[in-house]
Amino acid sequence: MNDINILIEDLRKLVTTPEIPDNERFQVALNCMAGFLADAFGGEKAEVAILWKRGKSLSFLWPDFLAEAKEVSIRSKLPIAAKIFRGGRSFLDNQLMERDHMVEYEFVKEADGESRRIWKMIGTAVAVDGERLGVVQISRKRSAYNEPGPDFTPADLDLLEKLAARLGPFLKAVVPY
Repeated sequence: MNDINILIEDLRKLVTTPEIPDNERFQVALNCMAGFLADAFGGEKAEVAILWKRGKSLSFLWPDFLAEAKEVSIRSKLPIAAKIFRGGRSFLDNQLMERDHMVEYEFVKEADGESRRIWKMIGTAVAVDGERLGVVQISRKRSAYNEPGPDFTPADLDLLEKLAARLGPFLKAVVPY
């Protein structure tokens, strides 16, 4: 957990430096957080999803190639992020491909021009001062003939919950809405 303390210190400096424009602060903070989370779970930045409450929907903050995508209604039954947000309960599934879930975003081309299906996922709500504000999900994606990586464990989910709790206030500080 020493690495998280370094990230928190970097984010604290970023948030309190008035010379940095808000949009740049937002992009730098998200890029740092996504990189940290990807490393913590042995994945790639494109396997990190951060969604934030905007009215009655959740909007993608990360990955950046989904930031302009359609918002996810909090009341929707199918999106996992909406279920996590509504119920406040974390999520772990190592056989996601076999479950009914929203696949629309899995077909959006990533930065490398590929689109990969999500095979495994963990996720948790982001809350600050008892208010649910968003969701963080880590997935294991797979393209044709590639292994989707190791299963997530309850310890991974516990770690994600702790990291989301630590990063939540910094997300709240940089999200422009």
